[in-house]
Amino acid sequence: MKILFSAGELDKELNANTKIVLQLAEYMAQLGHTVAVCGICYYKPCEEMYNGVLLKKFSAPKVLVKASEAFEDFIAKGDRNALRGQFIKKHPFKSVFVAARYNAVYTEKAEQPLYLKQIKDFVKVFKPDVMVLPYKPINSFDRVINSDIAVPMVAYQMDPWGLHRIDNENCDAAVIEKECAAFDRAKHIFTTPVLLRQYRENDKYKKYTDKMTAVDFPNVKGRAIKKEKKSAIDFDAEYVNILFGGVVADSFRSPEYALKALAPLFDREEKIRLYFMGTNNSAVLDEYIKEYPNNVFFKEKVSADTALATMEKADVLFNISNKIDNQVPSKIFDYFAMGKPILNLQRIKNCPAAEYFAKYPLVYNLKEWAKADSEELKEFLYDGKNKKVGFDTVKELYKTATVEYVAQSMLAEFENIE
Repeated sequence: MKILFSAGELDKELNANTKIVLQLAEYMAQLGHTVAVCGICYYKPCEEMYNGVLLKKFSAPKVLVKASEAFEDFIAKGDRNALRGQFIKKHPFKSVFVAARYNAVYTEKAEQPLYLKQIKDFVKVFKPDVMVLPYKPINSFDRVINSDIAVPMVAYQMDPWGLHRIDNENCDAAVIEKECAAFDRAKHIFTTPVLLRQYRENDKYKKYTDKMTAVDFPNVKGRAIKKEKKSAIDFDAEYVNILFGGVVADSFRSPEYALKALAPLFDREEKIRLYFMGTNNSAVLDEYIKEYPNNVFFKEKVSADTALATMEKADVLFNISNKIDNQVPSKIFDYFAMGKPILNLQRIKNCPAAEYFAKYPLVYNLKEWAKADSEELKEFLYDGKNKKVGFDTVKELYKTATVEYVAQSMLAEFENIE
């Protein structure tokens, strides 16, 4: 079978959803299927083979590609956040184009029409039997599924859109209408378990549930750390080293409650340190870094292999669950696969991630609506140092979150598409 994933974006630094797409594509290729993944690329667009998968990196407008390449070259040997301001001062014209790629008007009016043109040309050459359309970015999904491409298309919904999305809290009627129109056209829809439960109870969506399959994020897998990759952080073995990996932002993933819970331990000079690695959009985090320079740290985003090596060296992994009732962070399955103790910040009572954490043997839940117990938290952290859950145990607990399970679920539905 020839399978084409429309990833939307295949940039130098892949987002979490694109990484998931590549994992599934690689596994399907290993089974003997011919698989391609395509997406817009702002950094050296090209066509290449990657672990048996054809990556077709479409070019964005050339002026934006050149500006993005200039930015990547400029920050190659330094801290991205620290050098961004310097780049703007030195290359103000190029900075405008780097910023333009994140503008909604540009995306809608320029990038997505170009993306559709390129994918239509690629389909004529690749001739897929089925196209898988992930939801992120939504515009790529919407453009392609509404096009005149004569190939069966299935939706792969990793994030909610019409219902309770972070930037659509009021369930805007136009967005729901747009999503339902897309569901009408899709031959099949892969969604998350929590979303499927909500769809079954929603009058606008329940009619689509017969062609929906629920799949977890396929991130529970054994991971080989490349020998040449070292930890991005030199952890002090005398401390309990807690690590958060990803985007931290006051708007939707605020660390404030956890920092307040840990502050009494920092004040008593307990041997506990908290590291954030990834992207910092949190003024709260900045305040705590200044107040507790020996306990709270931020490390700029690193490569996937280096991030993996850093997670392996940490003592405890820190998760901030979303403040939204139907969006489970894919990160938690990465954490489970590591087998490390997990400090989880649960921000709402009906958090959809709670059912997954309930099965994990080494977890401490900080509940944002309840008073934190510093002594209990301290005991968990000290006791958890050097503890680990075996991967075989994790795989048994979360077998529906393996690449094999999700890929096989998809392939079974592909076979039934007319």
